[in-house]
Amino acid sequence: MSKAERLKEASGTIHDSYDWVVVGSGAGAVIAGLLAKSTGRTVLILEKESKVGGSTALSGGVLWIPNNSVMKEAGMADSYEDARTYLNACAGEPTPGSTFERREAYLRGGPEAIDFLRAEGMKFESPEGYSDYHEGEYPGAVSGGRAIVARLFDLNELGEYADTMLRFPAGEIPAAVPEATLLTLSGRGWASKRAYVKVGLRMLRKKLGSQLVGMGAALQGRLFKLALEHGLQIVTDAPVTEMLVENDRVVGVVLLHKGERRTVRSKLGVLLDAGGFSRNEKLRSKYQRAPGSTAWTFANPGDTGEMLEEGIRLGADTNHLDLSVWVTSSLPPGQPPVWTLGDMAKPHAILVDDNGQRFVNEATSYVKVGEAMYERNKMVSAVPSWIIMDRQHHERYFMAGTRPGKIKTEWLEQGFIVEAQSIEELETKCGISPGGLVATVDRFNDFCRTGQDEDFHRGRSKWDNFLGDRNVKPNPNLGEISKPPFRAMRAYPGDVGTWGGLVTDEYARVLRKDGSIIEGLYAAGNITAPVMGRSYPGAGASIGPALVFSYIATRHALGMNS
Repeated sequence: MSKAERLKEASGTIHDSYDWVVVGSGAGAVIAGLLAKSTGRTVLILEKESKVGGSTALSGGVLWIPNNSVMKEAGMADSYEDARTYLNACAGEPTPGSTFERREAYLRGGPEAIDFLRAEGMKFESPEGYSDYHEGEYPGAVSGGRAIVARLFDLNELGEYADTMLRFPAGEIPAAVPEATLLTLSGRGWASKRAYVKVGLRMLRKKLGSQLVGMGAALQGRLFKLALEHGLQIVTDAPVTEMLVENDRVVGVVLLHKGERRTVRSKLGVLLDAGGFSRNEKLRSKYQRAPGSTAWTFANPGDTGEMLEEGIRLGADTNHLDLSVWVTSSLPPGQPPVWTLGDMAKPHAILVDDNGQRFVNEATSYVKVGEAMYERNKMVSAVPSWIIMDRQHHERYFMAGTRPGKIKTEWLEQGFIVEAQSIEELETKCGISPGGLVATVDRFNDFCRTGQDEDFHRGRSKWDNFLGDRNVKPNPNLGEISKPPFRAMRAYPGDVGTWGGLVTDEYARVLRKDGSIIEGLYAAGNITAPVMGRSYPGAGASIGPALVFSYIATRHALGMNS
């Protein structure tokens, strides 16, 4: 079959029966389809939205895969034993979704899944600076290599299908993840200057017709290209309404397509890789902690949880439904939310509650920061919290997505940014408990002079430093808050997806509350209870499991493991 014929088949007519049906079209769906297709099976991938890619396409596009071949070819060492030690330290005691068996399956299956994709033509690389988030804190951590990314990708390679992939409305920056982080330093230091030159040249290429992208767009773009080249049938605008069950086994799906109700049978079962429920206010109110809102999420528009509800209807057990992949965000008036997790990790900034007190290392894992906000909120108002900055921060670094030195007048007028000439005045304007912020800033400034954060150890890990400013000594993450005007901005526990759901076993089979298997039903990704427990060991700790357990599920359905 020619490439043109394979592309045509990818959008062909829906048949009544397939060997393998996958719900969702992110990274996990593609690897599941590719594996089944490689064994000669027929595959149908169903996407309820009009664009393919799900939250993967809108993400940073990082995969946390310990002991992978990409890192080893780059000269970085790792082992299964070290990875197991680190993951167990992060995840802690087993939970229904994070059993020792599932952890082992992930660590064993991850390198194999990456090698399979590479053999199919996938191009990965190991980005500089992406250490494990708790390197220096937990045993078994490594300073780089477990987080891997796709190489930059020109969407023109998708041809007529380029417009069918989910994209950022404002367009993607043609930058690798470390380069994007260096851009936030605005040219401070040679590394940042080089990043500006590289990305600037790529932007020029885009003006000349290139559609070069990085991060999630590169990962999903490359996977989508493989899917098209291998003739995977991906059907959009095809929401699944229910599972087809016969004799207590899932044997297919019922879906809607072009206004028609269709029943599609699947010989091997059904894989749910359909994401979470970040965009569903009702489900968030039911399962997640308050306060919370769909207005704070960065998840894709289709992240609304129907397949989670269907799994629950079939009797599936659930776990960690209150958890999300938190990313600290701000809410500029009249705009979508903006990431601020890097803002507060830079020198001259801290995160405080309504008493003016710090409660977490501002540069640690963003999931840990989000969890800390909710834990703190049990004692004092901390959702939202306040990011406190001074003029030095504003002059040197990006803030809420705006360039250094720039601030919109309406932001000040509407109170999105609170400005004062003294910390005492800032306390009053923000309604922070009198004296609390003054004492916190004084203590923090003492830490900045010694370079040691005695309260939360900010700046001790390589990940902290990656988000900081290496031009600042002795600690890249610490800088005094001492030069007016002082500014404050609300920080919310935004998210890139909910991160709890159906309980699955080490083969990604969905389990009932009594531990029995719902035969024929598999699940992976944000629709499932995380194998990481309540921790987030490193960049890509959500997309990684989506991809790996989709691979494991397909192997099991195909009879490739027992």
